[in-house]
Amino acid sequence: MASAIARRLDRGAFLRWSSAGGAWGLTLAAFFVAINTPSCGLPCPADVAVTTAICVGTGLLTIGPFAAFAGRR
Repeated sequence: MASAIARRLDRGAFLRWSSAGGAWGLTLAAFFVAINTPSCGLPCPADVAVTTAICVGTGLLTIGPFAAFAGRR
């Protein structure tokens, strides 16, 4: 299965993968930080960094493949 993905992953698919996954992750991270700010006060930079890293990583692993290969045969 990994070889099939590697054969289909051209430059355009990689750009769709990384841009969609990254945008989804950054949006989700901003949402989580905005939700926690009123209840906790100013967010700690380490918490923002960890939340962003987890959300962007999750976006790249979940949303990225859908964006890269959606509609391709």
